[in-house]
Amino acid sequence: MNYRMSFLCGCILILLFGFGFNSKENQRPYTIINFGATANDTTLDTEAIQKAIQSCYDNGGGTVYIPAGKFISGTLTLKSQVSIHLAAGAILQASTSLSDYTGEKPSFIRGEDLQNLSISGDGIIDGAGDTFWDEDYKALERPEPWIRLTNCQNMTIEGVLFRNSPSHTIRLEKSENVKFRGISIINPFFGPNTDGIDLVDSKNIMISDSFISTGDDAICLKSRRDTVESIVVNNCVLESDDAAIKFGTGSYVATRFCSFSNIVIRKTRYGISLFMLDGGVFEHNNFTNLIIENDSRHRYEYPIFIDVDKRVPDRAYGMIRNNSFSNIKIISDGKILVSGHPESHIKNLTFSNITFHASTETDFSGAKKPRGNKNYPKLETSIDLAARQAYFTLGYIDDVLMKDITLYTSGHSLRKEFYTEEVTVFEKDNFKTIDGSWE
Repeated sequence: MNYRMSFLCGCILILLFGFGFNSKENQRPYTIINFGATANDTTLDTEAIQKAIQSCYDNGGGTVYIPAGKFISGTLTLKSQVSIHLAAGAILQASTSLSDYTGEKPSFIRGEDLQNLSISGDGIIDGAGDTFWDEDYKALERPEPWIRLTNCQNMTIEGVLFRNSPSHTIRLEKSENVKFRGISIINPFFGPNTDGIDLVDSKNIMISDSFISTGDDAICLKSRRDTVESIVVNNCVLESDDAAIKFGTGSYVATRFCSFSNIVIRKTRYGISLFMLDGGVFEHNNFTNLIIENDSRHRYEYPIFIDVDKRVPDRAYGMIRNNSFSNIKIISDGKILVSGHPESHIKNLTFSNITFHASTETDFSGAKKPRGNKNYPKLETSIDLAARQAYFTLGYIDDVLMKDITLYTSGHSLRKEFYTEEVTVFEKDNFKTIDGSWE
């Protein structure tokens, strides 16, 4: 009996300690140096880093560790259950040679059909962006997008600085339950198409506590083949040479239940832009507690721009309904332009507690409505209200509420407060204009 009991206890101890050691082994960092990576400015470490990722995956997952130092790489493929961690002082440097990138549409980092993974740490991922455009910032052949993540679930991207992307920095497609937390994206301000984060056909995404400064849209949402919904962006600072927050130019399905709050927007042509060009629906979205400062190089600026139109004649008009903007401070020489279309009025739109500071006054008499892309032609059926001389230009809207609005004009008289065209049920509650210095 004692022998049997001792044998049983021994088996239990072996199982317990065995599982414990295996679990610990699976979770240990797979340091890329152990797989042949060399920290210098010349060695291409793609093979070594990919070996570390594959080994980690083959052994049940864990963390691939990139220590301090500069490591050059071409295309890397992520795996499920594998986390990439960059130590302080680590630089994962994208190769400057296009031949080091693989795939039909080459990217630097790619992942498809993945679950339970992360990219984290205090290190830097550098895209060598200026290698892939000329001195006039015209794009050459390049990795595009720079980081492509498709059909990923339960992913976290945290802490890392992404810089100098040669194209769209991070494109997240058909993905769910992804968190961006405490990251920075810093691209040259005139870099072509250097978007920060593009969310395409994705759901349940959170972006928080991050700084994004880009040559194109800082955050861009597109519903191409599936609904974009339940997107939360808060506690961020966004800078962009184009739009800080952009929707559309890819709005075929629906964008709904999105929340943008506690955001500082600076140096942009558009603070928030919605180009409804491809049909689809934009509904039940909320923007609150924002500061929007335009102050860009562009002649015409729009702290908020919303427009319903068509990219091509045979497409249906999209629908915009039940959206709200509240607690927003605007510093801009531009205008708020919101325009539906005679065949698709915007419905149930609310602006509340808006303070608009205009230090000088831009003459919009020669303005043409932006199309979201310079290559999109203006159609004969397009409605263009951009040249109307007003701080708030509203057209083709059913039921709009403007509540607690204060406009500081610094004594300018070129523009009036409102221009409206085909607006029904226009309710103004506590709207006031203050002339003179607002500083």
